[in-house]
Amino acid sequence: MKSILLLCSLIYAAHSWANLHLAPPDFNIPEGRAVFVDMTHAHHGIVFDAGKRRTTATSTIQFTVTKPGMPIFDLVPTPSLVEINGQPVDQKLISLPGNESKVRVALQPLAIGTHTLKVVNQIKENVGYTIFRNVKAAFWIRDLKDRLFWEQYLPVNLEFDQHARVMDIELKGRKIHTQVVHANGKVTKTGKNAWRIEYPAWYTTSSPYFHTMRKGSRRTQYFNVKSIDGREIPFTVYTFIPWSVSKYSAEARRVFAELEADYGPWMHDSFIAYGAGFGGMEHSGATMTSFAALDHEMLHCYFAKGVMPADGNSGWIDEAIASWRDRGYYRSPTPGVPANLAGRSIYARNTNNQAYAHGSAFLAYLDFLMQDKGGLKAFLRGYFQTYKKTLITTDHFINNLEFFSGLELKQLFLDNVYTPTPEKGDVAVENHFHPAVSEEKLLEAL
Repeated sequence: MKSILLLCSLIYAAHSWANLHLAPPDFNIPEGRAVFVDMTHAHHGIVFDAGKRRTTATSTIQFTVTKPGMPIFDLVPTPSLVEINGQPVDQKLISLPGNESKVRVALQPLAIGTHTLKVVNQIKENVGYTIFRNVKAAFWIRDLKDRLFWEQYLPVNLEFDQHARVMDIELKGRKIHTQVVHANGKVTKTGKNAWRIEYPAWYTTSSPYFHTMRKGSRRTQYFNVKSIDGREIPFTVYTFIPWSVSKYSAEARRVFAELEADYGPWMHDSFIAYGAGFGGMEHSGATMTSFAALDHEMLHCYFAKGVMPADGNSGWIDEAIASWRDRGYYRSPTPGVPANLAGRSIYARNTNNQAYAHGSAFLAYLDFLMQDKGGLKAFLRGYFQTYKKTLITTDHFINNLEFFSGLELKQLFLDNVYTPTPEKGDVAVENHFHPAVSEEKLLEAL
């Protein structure tokens, strides 16, 4: 344990959220040099207009440029307005090198310094308006496919960035609203039909949770659970099937106690579980999930949305940990089948779905190798305690494992997590914790 704490000061600055050093390399486009930036604060104003059945977002983002060039951001919907420092600018949807993914770039060369980006766009994903002018909306995310974090809804940076964000929402087109807002930030009612959500500064674009609906449309339980550090943690559990809410609540209590015993006190200020009855996706201290995946998603509140991946080549770590737990933290004398979990393009943004089977098998082998040190779980407890609220990479994970175990592991990783999967007899299958979900199913869950 002490070795991990010591390593914190040697190779990583814990709780330092200026993460531009974790961004992919800048690159050239026909118009000039496209550069990644450091976003420092974002304000999103969202108007849900039930009369016009339209959702409009106006975002103002402060960011810092450390190398001259045209700033990169991302937003899946085409914006109707982009301004930098109060002046309208053109923007362009571009492919990252190697066609690995897409981002947007503001076609305005900027000098080193602090700037302001304003973006206006419509939100159409996972928003519903009823004939009675009720509003229901959620910012669901997915990590196995490209560009399915908050860029589906709002202008954001890539996952390497952490910054504070405030979201003001307003419901229009109806005189009386009985609305509920679930979010893993500080929620304040600011008007008859308005709310403010303040999200912590350590969140990334895959951290925030937001879901709003007519009050009473879901059976909900509110209760506190006492942490081992003495805090009372507020739990909100609500379900799509009314009679299942107590079942979800009981399971959430059980898993909470298990995880605290294994890895230490719950790091989040609260916990939200939406028992949608299908799927499974984690946010920081929140999840939309099936019952079968609830424990898997709660583990991710430690690894994924506690200790967080900096990019797509690091996302395999938390999925491997969660899957290893699902399989009873078994120990294996062999590393399993090699897979290219961490050696894809540096611009990769999604998690390789082979992390579930191949990643967990590889961790079981690490546990075998480290059994004289207390096993991999002993390492993970210290790793979480040291690096919670910060971003990690596969290289960072390797360096800490080597320091803890005294073993030389780099070649082992090269042979097993940086190696393309054999073409025959090893096809990645859909994981039941993150099954593909149709757009119709997501709208139904609203």
